[in-house]
Amino acid sequence: MKKTKKQPAKSSDLVPAWETTRREFLKGATAVTAGALSLPAAQAQARPTLPTVALGKHQVTRMIVGSNPIYGYSHFNRQYDLHMMEWYTDERIVKFLLECERAGINTWQASYNDRMPKQFPKIRDGGCKIQWICLAASWHLDPKLPRTIDAVVDGTIKCAEAAAKMQPIGIAFHGWATDMLFREGKLDRLKEFVNRVQDLGIAAGLSTHNPVILDALESKGFGNDFYMASLHYLSRRPEDWRRDIGHVPVGECYIASDREAMCAAVKRVSKPTLVYKVFAAGRLCGSPEEVRSAIEFTYKNIKPIDVALIGLYQKFYPNQIADDTRLVREILA
Repeated sequence: MKKTKKQPAKSSDLVPAWETTRREFLKGATAVTAGALSLPAAQAQARPTLPTVALGKHQVTRMIVGSNPIYGYSHFNRQYDLHMMEWYTDERIVKFLLECERAGINTWQASYNDRMPKQFPKIRDGGCKIQWICLAASWHLDPKLPRTIDAVVDGTIKCAEAAAKMQPIGIAFHGWATDMLFREGKLDRLKEFVNRVQDLGIAAGLSTHNPVILDALESKGFGNDFYMASLHYLSRRPEDWRRDIGHVPVGECYIASDREAMCAAVKRVSKPTLVYKVFAAGRLCGSPEEVRSAIEFTYKNIKPIDVALIGLYQKFYPNQIADDTRLVREILA
């Protein structure tokens, strides 16, 4: 059989096509003055911190809050993305993170974006001390960078360096990029990222959507401090879909059995793992019983040193923080 030369990875191999337009929306997103962020103390008494585990030099709660709703990653459609970004003004982000702290959550995981250098001082000036874990990617730093192996690795390292100025407790290599490196046989390039992040004095993480890749990362022994693992394999290529279900779906598709496969891999790795897509991007939130079931499944099927990373969108359901942290306390008790 004649071998064909591999072509450089295309943009679609890394992120959904609409990803690069998000940056332009964020530039025009509603902001508020620093004075407006001097928020009054909450009437409700703060709850004790949720149970914690070690991540590098820090203690993080076993439930941490994500940023996908905040920055418009709905994983449904473009309209919902825009709705989320419009709702989460800087002022609402500060109020949201303060409420998370009062409910007992001590850590926030967020993708880097060019809104953050101006946003972080507002978060701190608003009295929020929540710890931050950064998800870094070359396209978060500069969407115009080519989607080649060198540009993705080098750009993600530069993204980590930019994020380091805001003192995150951890920085992880983006899962879509990890999965692309695996497909191209270049997983060893991740060692460069791990070394640089640790040189900055920050815990280094590696993220993936594929349990096979999580096993491969563990076998490589890159010396990273933690993993991030999606409970749903979102980075499947068309050939993967044809193999797994016989068809290529329109848009994102979630397969129930993915959760079991990833949780089994999470149990096999030795490092703490932040598991995400606990609710399948909102698809497992149809009732209070379904919410409880998703949280119970997650904690039952991961290690005691692992963390559930959960995104919350409070516009329509303003009690999500209180409800989810209450469930976590009950389940972990």
